[in-house]
Amino acid sequence: MAAAVAAIAASVWFTSLYQRDAVADAFRQSQSGSQMLTAMVDQETGLRGFQLTGREEYLRPFDDGRRAYAGALADARRYTARGDRSIHDELDRSAQISRRWLREAEGAIARRRSGTRTVSIDAITRRKRLMDGFRASDARLQSLLDRRRDAQLARAGQTAVTVILLLSLLFALVAYLSLSRGARVRAVRDLAERRYRETQAGFANTTQIVESEAEAHELVKRHLEHSLPGSVVVVLRRNNSADRLQAVTEIGDGSTVTEGLLDAVPRSCLAVRLGQPFEAGQGDDFALIACAVCGKSPAQTTCTPLVVSGEVIGSVLMEHTAPLAELERQRVTQSVAQVAPVIANMRNLAMAEQRAATDALTGLPNRRAVQDTLKRMLAQSSRALAPMSVLAIDLDHFKQINDGYGHDRGDEVLASAAAAIGAAIRASDFAGRIGGEEFVVFAPGTTAQGAKVLAEKLRGAVEALQVPGVDRTLTASIGIAAYPDDAVDADTILRKADRALYRAKEHGRNRVEVSA
Repeated sequence: MAAAVAAIAASVWFTSLYQRDAVADAFRQSQSGSQMLTAMVDQETGLRGFQLTGREEYLRPFDDGRRAYAGALADARRYTARGDRSIHDELDRSAQISRRWLREAEGAIARRRSGTRTVSIDAITRRKRLMDGFRASDARLQSLLDRRRDAQLARAGQTAVTVILLLSLLFALVAYLSLSRGARVRAVRDLAERRYRETQAGFANTTQIVESEAEAHELVKRHLEHSLPGSVVVVLRRNNSADRLQAVTEIGDGSTVTEGLLDAVPRSCLAVRLGQPFEAGQGDDFALIACAVCGKSPAQTTCTPLVVSGEVIGSVLMEHTAPLAELERQRVTQSVAQVAPVIANMRNLAMAEQRAATDALTGLPNRRAVQDTLKRMLAQSSRALAPMSVLAIDLDHFKQINDGYGHDRGDEVLASAAAAIGAAIRASDFAGRIGGEEFVVFAPGTTAQGAKVLAEKLRGAVEALQVPGVDRTLTASIGIAAYPDDAVDADTILRKADRALYRAKEHGRNRVEVSA
């Protein structure tokens, strides 16, 4: 009842307000019309005075009237609604008559300024007809405004009655709507849950076709940012070997997470430390401990650990403007739980592939990795039209070391030689072990002459090695082949480097030979 009384009172008040505005607009329009007529009369008066005297000051009423007319016309149009076509048309007719009269007046002024004192009767007659037409148009305009005001007032009264009737019908429907509201709410909730399940199912299916850990990271970032608009997601990777916590997806500009990750260790993230989701937000002054990674963020944060078989391999940090609803929280938790095993599998697969391509003893790439790398680097050199050199390295008399000191000492010698070779080459160079005591180095952008300098450096590095328990000097023979001078394909250039290596051994070992 109180709502009904308030609504009806409001409708009556709005109706009276509408009536008041209608009367005010009609008054302003009528006033603007009168001002337009007054401005035209002022222009005519100023024109006559100038024609009689020829004195410029008599044109002041003419100029003032012209400006006043323009302002009054603009006001009349501003106060006239777009739908009042007849009033707009009448204003256009008045403006057209005014422009014609103004052209006549300007012609008369020009003639008087040129020295012609005779006043043209025809010109006066034309201006009089135009002025009479303007007065008639102004009278029609005032009549239209009066009819419009009366119609608005009548319409306001009808509107009040109509509103009261509609309100009565509206309140009659309130009971029905209140009863059906629960059903609608349930329908909306069911629709949201169905869409949620469909989205999560699509996300779960997509996780099955990712091909790398980085692709899985980007997938969960895009999925959560799309599901929760306005949020920013960063995936953090736990690197146990380096005791580091690193961002593996892009961090937004200006985010405090960048500062929080400087020198961050896995335990810096409370979600990683606790092994369960951690939420924080602005105003959490009661928190007993702050997260070192996201504790300074001005936004609300939700950090969910990536847990696989009880081990935390990272976390998914989300920044958002408002606290998450329960359904949103479930989406985040479920999405992270779905993608965690995929990330772990991709990581294990990458590690397995790396191990398969790495020599376990020396840590250098093995023969398979060497062959793949050589083909790729040759292709790059071919596209860049740049030289490249291949160095085949063999430790001299290595069998004597194994026989005399044992295989354990031999393994130490190989590992030391690999470390020396790796330390002596550039970051752009490549070193690998192709078996036994044989190594290779690929030097892109290096000619045979430059490779000879590098080979002497490598030979000296091996010769300077001192391995505990091995009281003999280590030496190496090195053969060099260059692209494109010696060969243009991987097999041939390796074979020519080996032949140069054999010549180095035949000529006394501990030396460098370049392919003929």
